[in-house]
Parts: sequence; structure tokens; C-alpha cells
Amino acid sequence: MMGRTLRSEAVKLLTTRTPRRLLVATVVVSIILATAIGFGSTEADMAATDGVRSVLGAGGIMAGIFALVLGILASGGEYRYGTITPTWLTTPNRTRVVVAQMTAHTLAGLALGVAATAATMIVGLATLTIRGIGVGLSVGQLAAIVVGGIVFAGLSAAFGSALGSLFANPVVAVIVVFLVLFALEPLLTGLIDGYQRWSLTGVRVALSGGSAQAAGDPTGGLPSVPRAATLWVSYTAALTVLAIAAVRRREIT
Repeated sequence: MMGRTLRSEAVKLLTTRTPRRLLVATVVVSIILATAIGFGSTEADMAATDGVRSVLGAGGIMAGIFALVLGILASGGEYRYGTITPTWLTTPNRTRVVVAQMTAHTLAGLALGVAATAATMIVGLATLTIRGIGVGLSVGQLAAIVVGGIVFAGLSAAFGSALGSLFANPVVAVIVVFLVLFALEPLLTGLIDGYQRWSLTGVRVALSGGSAQAAGDPTGGLPSVPRAATLWVSYTAALTVLAIAAVRRREIT
């Protein structure tokens, strides 16, 4: 039964325009960001591996943000436009629906991550070559940036999917998550020592292979990649519990 529900959610993603548009936007913005950082940074900044990481990790970070939005729009949009009703009538088990949506959206997020990190690596390495700047990273470190960016995009899509189900309004959910990421978290990072090691921003930067400076506080540190993955999964699991509880109480309209 779960397989049928998952296939249904996958078909929705494959037959709507939003995921394809977000895929294109992710790749384009990632390339622009990597190019801007690569050519806009000073040689002193790029001489350190943190500068190189900022260039090559741009794709993973942007893929995560766009995947987050994808998850919110895909799940929250069903409530906004009423398309969730036939899904519930076909699959009365609402927990199964939420899990299937999150799974499908995670796979879509992984696809965004693959496309964005591949494009960023190609453009980023070309930018560094044109400027005559050595990469300064091992093959293993480069692979970690790629894999981390892909995994982060998948996890972000799952987080966004749960958030969209919780709020049942994609506009409100997007506004809330952006306020948290780009307003509240920078404020808390400056006020609370060590907060960056636990914040969504610190976790996403750590997963995508970025530096502490990219998270807002160069001296704030970042969690290790395994810890960052564990934290993000834990945050998503908590959000999922809240989303399922909210979905179970909703009336069919």
C-alpha cells in the first residue's frame, strides 16, 4: 500500500511544472553564485581552503534552499488547492500519506542536489583554473562536498515537506522558514555563544562542505558532518510528528 501511495506522489512531482522550474532555477543560481564568489573574492581569500569551499559548496547550499522550498510547495500546495482531498479518500491513512510525500520529496531534493553540485563543481573548478588558484583540497574532501550537498538537498526537501503539511499553507510556511533562517538565526548566532553548532544554518553549511564564516560567525564553529546529519534528521523527525498530529485533526473539505 505504501508503494502505491509513494508512486502516486512521485507522479504528481513528475507531471507538474514547479519541480522542473525549481530544478532549472537551482542550477542557474548555483552557477551564478559560484562564479560570483570565485571571481569576486580576493586572492588572499581564495588562498585559504575556506574560500575554495565557499565556491565549490555553493551548489549544495543553494540546492538545499530550493529543495526546502520544493518540499513546502509540493505538500502545502495540496492543502491550499484542495488536491489533498482525493488523496485522503484514496488513502485514508494520513500518516502514510505524509510519509509518502516526504519520501517522494526527498528523492526530488536529491535530484536537485545532484544537478546543482555537478554544475557547481564544473564551473567552480573552471573558475579557479582561470584565476590560477589551486584547489588545495584532496579528492576525498571534494567528494565530501559533493555528497554532502546532495544529502543536504534531500534532507531539506523532507524538512520542507513536513513544514508544508504542518502549516497547510505554502506561502506562510516559506515566509516563516526564511525569517528563521535569514533573520532569527543570525540574531541568535550573535547573541548566544555556540548556537551556530546547533542552528539550522550551521548544520546546512556543515553538510554542504562550507566554512564557519559562511554560516555567519567565523569563530562560532560548525558541527561535524555526522553530527550535522543527525541534528537535521532529528529536527525533521520532530517536525514530522507535529505535522502528522496536525494532519490527523484536519477536516476533509
